[in-house]
Amino acid sequence: MALGPGVRLGPYEIIAPVGTGGMGEVYRARDTRLGRIVAIKVIGAAYGGHPEMRRRFEGEARLAAQLDHPRIGAVFDVGHEDGLDYFVMEFIEGATLADRIAQRRLPFAEMIGYAIEIAAALAYAHGRGVEHRDLKPGNVLLTPSGVKVIDFGLATLRKRERPPSDPIAVMKTAPLPSIEPGSVPGTAGYLPPERLQGLPADHRSDIFAFGVVLYEMAAGRRAFDGPTPADIVAAILTAEPAPIAGQEPGLADIDWVIRRCLKKAPDERWQSMADVEAVLKRIATTSSRPRLSDAHTAVSFGPRFVSAAIVVAVAVGGLALLASRGSTPAAAPPRTVALSVPPPPGSRFTPTESSVQSPQLAVSPDGRYLAFVATGVDGVSQIWLRPLDVSVARPLPGTVDATYPFWSPSSRALGFFSHGQVKRIDIDGGPARSLAPARAGNGGAWSTDDTILFSPEPNSGIHRLSADGSVRQQTVMSTSRREISHRWPQFLPDHRHFIYFAKSADDTQSGIRLASLDATGDAVVVATNFGATYLSTGHLLYVSEQALLAASFDVAHARLMDDPVTIVDRIATSSNFYGAFAASNNGVLAYATTVSPGELAWIGRDGRRLGVAAGPGQYVDFQLSPDSRYVAVAEVEPRSGRSDLRLVNLLRGGNMRLTTSPATDASPVWSPDSTRLVFRSNRERQHDLYVQQAAGGGADEVFVKSPVAKYPTDWSPDGAFVVFHAFDARTHYDVWAAAVDHATPSRPLLQTEFDEVQGQISPSGRWLAYTSNQSSRFEVYVQPVLADGRKWQVSIAGGSDPKWRADEKELFFLGNDGRMMSVRLAGGTSFDPEVPRPLFQFRDIALISPYLSAYDVQRDGERFLVRASTEDLQTHPLNVFVHWSVPTRAAK
Repeated sequence: MALGPGVRLGPYEIIAPVGTGGMGEVYRARDTRLGRIVAIKVIGAAYGGHPEMRRRFEGEARLAAQLDHPRIGAVFDVGHEDGLDYFVMEFIEGATLADRIAQRRLPFAEMIGYAIEIAAALAYAHGRGVEHRDLKPGNVLLTPSGVKVIDFGLATLRKRERPPSDPIAVMKTAPLPSIEPGSVPGTAGYLPPERLQGLPADHRSDIFAFGVVLYEMAAGRRAFDGPTPADIVAAILTAEPAPIAGQEPGLADIDWVIRRCLKKAPDERWQSMADVEAVLKRIATTSSRPRLSDAHTAVSFGPRFVSAAIVVAVAVGGLALLASRGSTPAAAPPRTVALSVPPPPGSRFTPTESSVQSPQLAVSPDGRYLAFVATGVDGVSQIWLRPLDVSVARPLPGTVDATYPFWSPSSRALGFFSHGQVKRIDIDGGPARSLAPARAGNGGAWSTDDTILFSPEPNSGIHRLSADGSVRQQTVMSTSRREISHRWPQFLPDHRHFIYFAKSADDTQSGIRLASLDATGDAVVVATNFGATYLSTGHLLYVSEQALLAASFDVAHARLMDDPVTIVDRIATSSNFYGAFAASNNGVLAYATTVSPGELAWIGRDGRRLGVAAGPGQYVDFQLSPDSRYVAVAEVEPRSGRSDLRLVNLLRGGNMRLTTSPATDASPVWSPDSTRLVFRSNRERQHDLYVQQAAGGGADEVFVKSPVAKYPTDWSPDGAFVVFHAFDARTHYDVWAAAVDHATPSRPLLQTEFDEVQGQISPSGRWLAYTSNQSSRFEVYVQPVLADGRKWQVSIAGGSDPKWRADEKELFFLGNDGRMMSVRLAGGTSFDPEVPRPLFQFRDIALISPYLSAYDVQRDGERFLVRASTEDLQTHPLNVFVHWSVPTRAAK
């Protein structure tokens, strides 16, 4: 049924038909509430009466709404009006890729630019368990800002997918673009063999379709064609596309990528669109097979296309080169091989315990192993080992809650920090052994005589653990340089000299210093805010302005000998001065890159995205003001890599910076009258609490200062005290209250041998909600603020991050599975919680120290403010180069 101009579907007014796509008719419409032009897809009249087709249509809307990526058409709303199902999408101006291919064969630069962007969209969707299942040039729109992949109308959540119930014999031979009950969903020419044969299919079907699309762009013709759908099916099942003709540099590599995409057996294809994306980026930067000496050069395809960045992954098949490293003739050095290392299936990289986080990794000295920290499906964080000549990582028993692994010189043992100790473990088996106390270790280094240098806690010098078990302090912090921490030591090849990072309260004094086991004193090498790595080639790897640099290092004179060369842009770092990179002495480099900036988005109770409160930025944490006019955010400043406070006006727009210290300022908490903010800052060693006027101006005032780090979470409704949690070596994390008038000392509200964090006072001031691991996993509890022995467990299957509704009739929290949960409360003088109910899927949750809040909720409980990112730090693959060397500087 065609809809004419002026017809209303809810708040949307039809303007004109656009066309037909997938299972629906598409119209241009106006959102009468927001005054914007949108696209509305209405279920096609031919399908509206069929339950299976309506189910698929509803599934399309549900799946597409989960995807938030610049290369995927956004879904805004879903509705039902007068018997019609519809959903509302971003209206995108632009021709389709099919239109562009029909004009003429695409030039190489244009083709690979489109290909990279399509691959990025699919990699993002696959990372969230969503497959397209109908990828074709007609479902790719070309816009001035890049491609948009649309019409996830045949998508299926990977976890819920069921294979087709009908074999190929009953597949319709009428035009396959139409989808009928009993037919195989998809479009002729782009369906992989497994789906045509009625076999189980997964995300690798999209990889096949991508190969077909890429072939069409590169060759200017269909990969599989024929006069009838049956001929096309036969070609897909039995034939190979003709070779791609052309002399353009890079076409041979593109053909190589395509051939692997189009393997008949899914196991023989590329296994990840992230790998395909990375290979294409590498080809784009070199127009030849990967050659790392060009890796730091980015190629732009003009304003219409994505800029190809440095490669982040490449074919794992090239790892066979590892076995022949020693036999390669000097005249023909082995090609650099790059590979992508995702977290193990079902796992997530465990980030650093810091406000700004990064993954933790270490490369063995012999270049054979990559060690990293990840949290598995069982919720256990531990070290995993990935041999670089295989594609599977294994957990290392005995390393639960390990942080910052570092290798022995023999590459047969690892050092790490866990449970207040520095420990060691042999990778071939055996129990971990505690070596020395280290309350919160910040880096270690291991010499050939079994001396270990380590930083035992955030505000200490480097300590020296000798082979006989004795420990003494090796470095002393300089008072004249106002140093507050020494960390991230690393031995030089003579195993007597070492480098380490020295942090100063005066940021200009922070940097890498050179010292010796045999002498006192040290020398400054380079100014930076992160740890560094020394290579046996005589180069120092260090970070400056989010880039990994390499420069020749004169050890005798403790100075850099030339200008640095950029190795990687957007290197991942953390606010505890850790750089997420490592290198071996024989040409292996591993690193993590930063993820794309996220937005602060409004989400409704049903999970629909309702708008954006703050644009792209790297947000540490945030809180809505009680009067609902502002949101205070801790946002990472790109140059310093640490966060400052900013104030976002929700009514008029605008973003005002409140703090400008070189330290980490974060965790803003509003006073009840919305006039002041309490926050934490490590300007003087530990995270102390400060107060700032919300209107800006005036100096920050110290609120609570003590030897331990403090993390504010709430301000009592009567304004009398601030709630924070802090770590104690004896009782772990405890919840405290600090009187605003300073009439009495800070006092513990909760203090046991377990972790108690994220304290939240109810609007009446009567109840305290908090998170605790007293039952072996984190759950949400409520007890009276004036503890009287009563206590209620609110969550049932794990939970954290509680928040109250303003009328105290509902409590929200995050379930361990990442769902936003709601608990109805009776209100009044008694506390009577109902069974928790899920509201919407939020994101995967990894509850990690220092236990920062991940969301906030409007006072009426109708909207949630969340951090929406296109990439996830904990699932973003690590990158490894094998046979790598520092690029030589081009002659001037």
